[in-house]
Amino acid sequence: MLPDEFSTEVSIPLDDDGYLDRECPNEECRAEFKVLATDWTEIVRDEEVFCPICGNSSPSDSWLTTDQADYCQNKLLEVVQPALHNELNRIARDFNRRQPRGGLVQMSMEVASSKGPVFTSLEAQELMRQRYCCEKCGCRYATIGAAFFCPSCGHNSPITAFSETIDIVRKLPQVRDAIYASLDRDTAATSWRVTLEQHMSKIVGAFQSYAEALFDSIRDDATPVPQRNVFQNLDRSSDFWEKKIGLRYETMLTSRDWRDLKICFQQRHLLAHREGIVDDEYLQKSGDTQYQVGQRIVVTQDTVLRFANLVDSLAAKLREACQGVERGGGL
Repeated sequence: MLPDEFSTEVSIPLDDDGYLDRECPNEECRAEFKVLATDWTEIVRDEEVFCPICGNSSPSDSWLTTDQADYCQNKLLEVVQPALHNELNRIARDFNRRQPRGGLVQMSMEVASSKGPVFTSLEAQELMRQRYCCEKCGCRYATIGAAFFCPSCGHNSPITAFSETIDIVRKLPQVRDAIYASLDRDTAATSWRVTLEQHMSKIVGAFQSYAEALFDSIRDDATPVPQRNVFQNLDRSSDFWEKKIGLRYETMLTSRDWRDLKICFQQRHLLAHREGIVDDEYLQKSGDTQYQVGQRIVVTQDTVLRFANLVDSLAAKLREACQGVERGGGL
């Protein structure tokens, strides 16, 4: 007979690098990420795990992905079904032995076998993941796009996120090859265009968080708090830095680099607020002479790679300039 209670252990498959897939239990988020399996066991606490994207905290047994939940259910069925099948066969044999022989009505019971569940490996489908190592607790994890919180301790590190974002952008040539190898040409072209435009926004978002963290590290009580999204605006944020450290962005870059950086920032603004359609404001603020009003900007791989290099260079010089005035230690 089957026991009243039944339990079994199921091992969740890891990816090729030893990372464990996780999913935020917050219904409004449901972000998927990965944590190195050894760190999940040895560093992450059972009482509290943080979502790298929304910061939600829940016990460690709340982070199964949908695929993993299905996988566990199928594995359980794989173990239970043979025992259940044997028990049903026993019941059928007992039933058949009790049936009278030679009567007008003959009854018998037969148990048919069913096919076992079909399993598929839990492989990552994303083309790119950003990898992190928390400088506070050492937990290693990975997300699609920028992360904001360490799953283990909840630490927020915009400096690390910025570096990882730039590294991911520099992998765009491999991403393009993968897209065109897996999709038909028309679909691949659309997917590639969207990917490039999305990375323009990712660069600006990562730089904004980086600059905010850097500015906050040297800001004292007498320094006003920067307005929201001020570091998405080169001219306004350059004013802030001049007042605090005596340097402007323009002095940290060559005239050509400064011109190209302004164009890239304005193109990102155009993509975010006007679907990429050129207007008079864009032409005035960017100084870009290759477009006319009403056209749509074309973002190329070279443009995004140069944008990443320019922002990375500016961030490094900005951090170097702040080293002597940091409040309360380094970043």
